[in-house]
This record gives sequence, C-alpha cells and structure tokens, in this order.
Amino acid sequence: IVKVRLQTTTRYTGAVDAATKIFKDEGPLAFYKVGGGWAAEALGGVLMGVVGHADAVSVQFGGFHYARRQFEARNTFHNRPAPLSYTQIYASGAFAGLANSVLSGPIEHVRIRLQTQPHGAGRLYSGPLDCVRKLGAHEGIMRGLFRGQAVTLLREAQAYGCW
Repeated sequence: IVKVRLQTTTRYTGAVDAATKIFKDEGPLAFYKVGGGWAAEALGGVLMGVVGHADAVSVQFGGFHYARRQFEARNTFHNRPAPLSYTQIYASGAFAGLANSVLSGPIEHVRIRLQTQPHGAGRLYSGPLDCVRKLGAHEGIMRGLFRGQAVTLLREAQAYGCW
C-alpha cells in the first residue's frame, strides 16, 4: 500500500512518512487491506491477491513452456537443432508475459483502485467484488477491468522476454 500511495498521491514525502501516516490514520490493518474494513474484506482482499497472483504465475509458466515446446517442435520439423535460439527463448518469455497479463492486469487494477480509495465513510468500494461490479456497471466489464492493459502488455512482454 505504501508504494501505491506514493505513486498516486503527493501527500507523503517518502516511504517512511507514508507508512507512518497510514498507520496513524488508518491503523495497522491498512497494510493488509485491499478494500476496506477488517475481517472478510481485508482477508478477502489479501486472499484475492495471493490466489490471483498464483493463478497468473501458473499461466505464465504454462505459457512459457507451451511456446518453448512449439519452437522445439518447429526446429525439429525443419531439421534444425532442437535447442532454442536466444530469439526463440525471448519470444517464449514474451508469450508468457502476454498470457500472464490477461489475469494479472485486472487483478492489479482492482487492487490499486481499492488501495487508493479514501478510507472510512468516503470509501468507494466495500471489497474486490464490489469494485469489479462497479467498474462493470460504469464502463462495462472488459473496458473497466482492462483499462491500461495495452501498456501492461508491452511492459510484460519485454520483461518476461528478458526473464
């Protein structure tokens, strides 16, 4: 939450200042929130992040190995050595990044919206599902959840290509 707040507001002078003010204003559980209150919402938000991240990483590894096997089969078919070239390894990683982004982009979008909303009576969303519902009602599910996805796709393809 400290990183997101530093990136989205000018209220804080640095990470320590942000952490101190968040702790003072919102309490220690604010560092675990993704939506609002404690219990179901905070734990649900943390769980959503953990499960969502695990799913995205599973897709990432699956995508990488699928692309790698396709390149190996292509190399064998064309009587080339089966080991991949650096370009093919990069392309396999880029494919993994694109596959990962389909899940991680919307999950991160919801997480950031929840972490940057006002706390207390002024909050906009009661939790992750409420955020998804409101985004869908306002902009449509696809447009609301995938806002900013083009930049994410470009970033992830390059990052995972190098990975």
